[in-house]
Amino acid sequence: MPSRDRAVGVSWERGWALSVIVVGLAVALGPARPCAAAVVECASGDVACLIAAVNTANASGGANTIQLQPGTYSLRAPDNNTDGPNGLPSITSALTIVGAGVGTTIIERDPTAPDFRLLHVAATGLLKLERLTARGGRVTGMSSGGAGILNRGTAILSQSALTDCMTRGIDAGGGGGIVSVGRLVIAGSTVSHNSAGGFGGGLFTLGGLLTVVDSTISGNTGNLGGGLFIGGQMAIIIGSTIADNISTDGSGGGVFSQSPVAIINSTLTGNFTNFGGGGLADSGGGGIIINTTIANNDIPVGGEALFASSALAVYNTIVSGRQILGHPACFGRVTSLGNNLFSDSSCAVGLLSGDLSGDPRLGDFTDDGTPGHGFLPLLRRSPALNAGDAGACLPTDQRGHRRTAKGCDIGAIEGTRP
Repeated sequence: MPSRDRAVGVSWERGWALSVIVVGLAVALGPARPCAAAVVECASGDVACLIAAVNTANASGGANTIQLQPGTYSLRAPDNNTDGPNGLPSITSALTIVGAGVGTTIIERDPTAPDFRLLHVAATGLLKLERLTARGGRVTGMSSGGAGILNRGTAILSQSALTDCMTRGIDAGGGGGIVSVGRLVIAGSTVSHNSAGGFGGGLFTLGGLLTVVDSTISGNTGNLGGGLFIGGQMAIIIGSTIADNISTDGSGGGVFSQSPVAIINSTLTGNFTNFGGGGLADSGGGGIIINTTIANNDIPVGGEALFASSALAVYNTIVSGRQILGHPACFGRVTSLGNNLFSDSSCAVGLLSGDLSGDPRLGDFTDDGTPGHGFLPLLRRSPALNAGDAGACLPTDQRGHRRTAKGCDIGAIEGTRP
């Protein structure tokens, strides 16, 4: 491409990326909440109150809030059989369920109870879970999946955790944690240790927009897309950690995407798959990756970092993986927009003048427990230091630390200067 045309192309990509960021942040905040019709407070562990409050909210048609006191709300039997058995009534209106904290307020399927999903959001529903943990959902047999949440409307997970949910058997569907065919927002939250007999151990999107901001998707297992299977309208992932997920039968240890995806200021590491794309597998959806670190993922034969095509563009990004038995670190080749660091230069269709190749000199995985704060630090004398294009960097890195004004670092994290 002539230099002028290439400059125009890069400029267009930058503009598109900035537009994606703006849209993603707006969506992450969620729709404006109408004036609350009612606020109901439930005492610690009072499941009958919780179920009655959901039914009342549905009947009122307004925007209601349920305030849960600290405690464990153990669901012992399914309430209904909408898209399979559900522990709570299907959400058909605008409802916020607020806890006292992710470690103190828990909604769970009782371990001795029969199998059922925790939450179902109807096409007319808008559910926001805030400052609580939802855990232990189980789905078996013929089902639409989503042992934690099946969302057909809008679901927002804010400062919360969804964990230890499971779909049993391939007929039970995907999305061990979440299946979404509507709009799904995960903000300041954790989706972890879920498993699916089908696609998407952590979550499986089939439609609508997915936005993940300042969150962690970790320790999930699925047969295609260990952490996430993205099959919806598109996905925006900003300031997040996708780590230690496993794809058992297909590609995409961390992420499998067949829709456009934008990944910005994020880390994909420690993920495993048996076939192609330890970190990310892009099945033709394309998209853009900016200031992200993809490294230390695992696969038996090759393509540790990526399984992708030239429809996927990378910018200011570390793409690191081993060559295994003669197989490259990437299956397929991405398009470089410049200022990337590739451990294997064959990952890109062609290198630009600002691109680097070689060992990125990354430290051990570090995580302070805050959602989205798991990362691989840059060691001293890393070639990624000061090698990014500052014009493409956000003001802060994945952890919220300020980027260097002149020559930000390649990857998700600003490193330690010599």
